[in-house]
Amino acid sequence: MTQRLSEASSAIDIVPAPEEAPTLLAKLWRVFSHPILLVALMALAMILMGIHIWIPQLPTPLANDPVAASSWLERMANQFPGGGALRALGLFDLAHNLPFRALLAFLAAVLLLRFINGLIRVMHVHRLAPPVQWVPGLHAWDVVVSDAAVTSSWEAACGSSCSLPRVRVIELDESRERLCDCHHRKQWLHLFLELGFIVALASLMLNLHAGWQLDGLALDPGQHASLAPYVNKDVLFSEDAMQIGLCCPAVSAPLDQGGVADGGIWMAVDARGQAVHIALAKGTEALQLQAIEENARIAPHLIVHFPEVRSERAIAAPEANRAFRLVALGDGAFLVQVLGPGNDVLTSKEVSGDSVLPIGKDLTLHIEPTHYVVLRVQGRPWTWLLWPAALLAAVGMFARWRWPYWRLGIRSNEAGFAARWQGAASTRRTFQTFLEQTILHEETD
Repeated sequence: MTQRLSEASSAIDIVPAPEEAPTLLAKLWRVFSHPILLVALMALAMILMGIHIWIPQLPTPLANDPVAASSWLERMANQFPGGGALRALGLFDLAHNLPFRALLAFLAAVLLLRFINGLIRVMHVHRLAPPVQWVPGLHAWDVVVSDAAVTSSWEAACGSSCSLPRVRVIELDESRERLCDCHHRKQWLHLFLELGFIVALASLMLNLHAGWQLDGLALDPGQHASLAPYVNKDVLFSEDAMQIGLCCPAVSAPLDQGGVADGGIWMAVDARGQAVHIALAKGTEALQLQAIEENARIAPHLIVHFPEVRSERAIAAPEANRAFRLVALGDGAFLVQVLGPGNDVLTSKEVSGDSVLPIGKDLTLHIEPTHYVVLRVQGRPWTWLLWPAALLAAVGMFARWRWPYWRLGIRSNEAGFAARWQGAASTRRTFQTFLEQTILHEETD
C-alpha cells in the first residue's frame, strides 16, 4: 500500500469533535467554570486586594460611628485624585462593602467549580479509556482518512510524544482500536493552581474579617503609642526624629523611607510637619507652660505642632506673667513674639535652629525646632497565606505547562481510519506531529 498523504494532505482536516448537546445545567456549569471568567474575577480581586493593602481604609474605631466615619471618608476623598469616585465605589471601606463581598463569594464558587472539574478530570484519566466522553478542561479533535492505514510506527510516535505513555490495543469485530495517553499520573498536580487561588482568596477574606486600621497617630520625637487592643505592639518615633519603628521586637526604618512593616502590620507616614520644643526657665528652675490651642496641655517642656507654613501657636506662662506667640516660617525657622500682661508685644525675633532667648530678669526661653509625624497603621494578620498560595499556584501552572494531559483513540478497518485526540488546548500541535509521524511518512510497499 502506498501512502499518498504527502499529495493529499490538504484533504485531511483536524476538526473539533462533535458532542451531544449539553443540558442547561451542563451549559451553566461550563460557563461558570470557563477560564476567561476566572481570569476576569481573579484580576479584579487582585486589584481590590492591592487597594485593601495600600489605600487607607476606614479606621476600625470609627466603624460604629456614622458621623465620624462620614467625616473621615470625606477627608480621604479630598486627599486622593478621583477620591469622590473611590468613595462612591466604597473603596475606602472594603471591609463593609457588600458588592465586594458578593464578588468574593462568586469568585469562591467559581474556584470551587474549577477544583471539582480538576477532580473529575483526575478520576477520568485514572484508567486509559477511549476519548468519547467529555472531560472538563480538555478539547477534542477528529481526523478521518479514507483509503489509508495506520502504520506500525504509531506506538513509537506515542513514545516520542510522551516519556511514559500508556498504550492499549483493542480488537473489535471488524476493526481495531488503538489507545494512547500521556501524563495521567501528573494530573493531580494541576489541582494546585486552583488550590493556590483558593488559599489567596481565603487570605483576603480573613483579612477583611480580622484586619484593622488606625490613622491620625501623631507622635513627637521620643514618643510612642500602643496599638492595643488590636495587637500587642507600640509605634515609636525616635528621640532624634530620624527613625520610626514598631516594637517589640523592634523593627525600625529611616523616616525618609516613609514606612515600616513587621509581618502583617504596615505603618506609613501620612504627614510630617514642623514642631518646636519650647521651655522657659527662671534661673535654673523650669516654669510651667500651657499650650492654649492644643488641648490646654500644661508641662515644663512642650512640643507644639505647626501643620503648615504660617501656622500660629500661643503658649502661656502664668508663673512668669508672660505669653508667647510662635509662627512657623518654614525650613526650621520660627518667629517668636513675647507678649506682656496686656497682650502687647515685648520682643519679636526670628530664630532658626536651637536658640536661647533672654526675655526678662532671670528668664530664658529655650527654642529647639524639630518635627512631628502623623502615622497610619494597618494590620493584615492573614497576609502570610499569600506565600503558600503563590507556591501552590506556581506548582500548578508549571504542571499544566510541563505535563498537559492528552489521549488518543484510533479506530481503523479496510476502508481507512478515524482518530480522535482529546487533550489540553496546547496539545493540538502534538496531534499534528503525531499524524505526520504515523501517516505522512509511510514508505511505499
